[in-house]
Amino acid sequence: MEFLACIKDLILLHDCVIIPEFGGFVTNYKPAKISNSNFLPPSKAINFNNKLKFNDGLFVNYLAKQAGINYMDASKKVKLLVQEINYHLADGERVSIDEIGDLFYNENDQLIFEPAQDNKLNLDAYGLSRFQYESLYAKKLSRTVSPENRDAVEVIFQNRSLKKVLIGVPLMIALSFFPIKDNKENILQSDLSVLTEMMAPAEPAQVVETEIIPVSQEVTAEDRFFIIGGSFRSSENAERFLQQKLDEGFEAKNLGLIKGLNYIALGGFPDFASAKAKQLEIKDKSPDSGVWIYNKN
Repeated sequence: MEFLACIKDLILLHDCVIIPEFGGFVTNYKPAKISNSNFLPPSKAINFNNKLKFNDGLFVNYLAKQAGINYMDASKKVKLLVQEINYHLADGERVSIDEIGDLFYNENDQLIFEPAQDNKLNLDAYGLSRFQYESLYAKKLSRTVSPENRDAVEVIFQNRSLKKVLIGVPLMIALSFFPIKDNKENILQSDLSVLTEMMAPAEPAQVVETEIIPVSQEVTAEDRFFIIGGSFRSSENAERFLQQKLDEGFEAKNLGLIKGLNYIALGGFPDFASAKAKQLEIKDKSPDSGVWIYNKN
């Protein structure tokens, strides 16, 4: 039943694919939706109609082209394919078609079609994948800081220093109205000492030096296209994801805030072709990674 893979290829370009003398797969547009903080991109809803058995030529012609045979030989192969499908179904087995769904008979001997979940058969949604976002309620919870977790704020101006300033300034203004005598001996040493003590500068506050940890590697000027592995509003989540990708061996970078989100890049490239090749390589290893290309210009 290797020719069943042709159904997926045809569904990408057509709304209805009929297997002669068996049935037809009909698709309908399924718009994007949001469910439980998950974004689901547009897709195609697939149904099976066992009354669509006539030969419209689409499936046979495509099979002939793929196998490099003529139309008559392709028609014979389709008949053999239908016989094989019916044999497996009658034996109580499930017939699975990749990204399309499963066919089987239920307890009442009715032919049932169970469509596949999260298919990627809508070309208009190419490059889009499902992702989970932070809800408004969770965002409010993350911003709530309990009193015991709040950092202590260091007081720069101490009360003692502030009192000295408040007392010293008016005293200096008052002394300016009295004439200064030429005889220096008449100036009491105690007056100068008091004034000097009041105007003495406060001890400078100690500055605690903290080690600055770089967020990520520097982005070279030649890099224009980046493979984005994730975007986060929370900087903590972004750093956690960045460290995870660095541990996995990626040359991950934090591109900083872009449209209010921290973009975590898994690599930078000077041209689109190199970035596209890397994106396909990552998707081949992790189909659900949802990586996409960002052009910084």
